[in-house]
Amino acid sequence: MSQLALIIKTKCQPGKRDEVRRLWDEYLKPRALTNTDQEVIVYSYDLQDENTFYLFEIYSSQQAFEASSKAPWFWDYMKAAGAMLDGQPEVMMANPVFTKGVITS
Repeated sequence: MSQLALIIKTKCQPGKRDEVRRLWDEYLKPRALTNTDQEVIVYSYDLQDENTFYLFEIYSSQQAFEASSKAPWFWDYMKAAGAMLDGQPEVMMANPVFTKGVITS
């Protein structure tokens, strides 16, 4: 099975980025730390736009990503954070073919 890489760009309402991050830490970070199918996750703040953040994730497979995206705790996070977002996140999917400093299968 091929791994799946996600690049997610999320814009927040002005001044809400840190609050959204706190919700991510509460709802999603504990799951990411224990989910062996979520092999890599990088949460980054945009340096030019104080209301934008990015997630880079590598899942062991498309099926592993789909299972996470359907989990009730993911939707609990989206319900809590939704009003603080500025539109829908941009989600790009890719097949990783080279990484450095990252263990991949």
